[in-house]
Amino acid sequence: MTRLMNAAVFDGTETLDLRQIPVQEPGPDEVLLRIDTATICGTDLHILERKFEAKPPVVLGHEFSGHVEAVGDRVTTCRPGDAVSVEPHIYCGCCKPCRIGKPHLCIDRLAWGINLNGGFAQYATVRHDVVYQLPEGLPLEQAALAELLGCVMNGIERLNVGIGDTVVILGGGAAGILLAKLAEKCGAAQIIFSEPNAARREAIQGFGYELAFDPATTDLLDEVHSRTGGLGADVVIDAAGVPATAAQAPLLACYAGRVLFFGVMAPGRMIEIEPNLVFARELAILGSIRNPFTHHRILQLMPKLGLEGIITHHFGVENTQEAFDAARRGVGLKVAIRPNGPADATA
Repeated sequence: MTRLMNAAVFDGTETLDLRQIPVQEPGPDEVLLRIDTATICGTDLHILERKFEAKPPVVLGHEFSGHVEAVGDRVTTCRPGDAVSVEPHIYCGCCKPCRIGKPHLCIDRLAWGINLNGGFAQYATVRHDVVYQLPEGLPLEQAALAELLGCVMNGIERLNVGIGDTVVILGGGAAGILLAKLAEKCGAAQIIFSEPNAARREAIQGFGYELAFDPATTDLLDEVHSRTGGLGADVVIDAAGVPATAAQAPLLACYAGRVLFFGVMAPGRMIEIEPNLVFARELAILGSIRNPFTHHRILQLMPKLGLEGIITHHFGVENTQEAFDAARRGVGLKVAIRPNGPADATA
């Protein structure tokens, strides 16, 4: 008898459709997961706005964790009952990026929660090789952040954040705080935030980052210069993904500074950059996307990062649209779906 589950399905419109769909039993090399937590990413919001491609009808949610419910006949890497996180991407292995050691840039990439049914449902069926068992002491809820944190690790490693660096982060949501945590682990001496949302500035300070400023009332360039002897920041990260912060980022960087575009900006949006500034200061302007070979490493580090409080709101799968609305309004830090409960759905 076919089992049914509740799922939030993207059908190509700007709203999600709550449906009962069949649970896909695992094939020989697959794993069936009972979803514990799936968090909403900025990419998910852009998909509903039709600014990023997905393949409807599909269950969204590419940041998720859960318990193994069943495994296929050939699966030996996990067993029912295991607590796991999912690295949701699969790569073709044949395109140029794959063949030069950069599979995360795969031209024919697929992903659960984008092209394949993902985590905004009670169950998900995935390939066994994208399932990672959790280290001791890491709660399942926090494990849902592993995909995002893997992306953060990629960005921090591309920037080569080092001991004594001053790091400026434009945008203080969940990604901004996680960027700060990894920059701190790399030895950053001071971290300066720019965040217009008062509640988020308070949250940033609650995580121990006292230098959190409102760009509406603070001249950030003056503030950064006053704290760096007039030189500027070694590292500047746009974690907001809006034209204003992206354009501001190079202006805040010092000589030999590194600038990272991390926040997801909709395709087609443009900014102006003064080439002479990049030339004269020998700036490195970088992008980072996805999480190349970081998922295992970040899971080992996560129990030591102090991630309590990053996920601030929880919704049931039947309230997924309300959860998306809350995330779009910038409520809290990170909004999560708990398809099998419990949830508060208060935002």
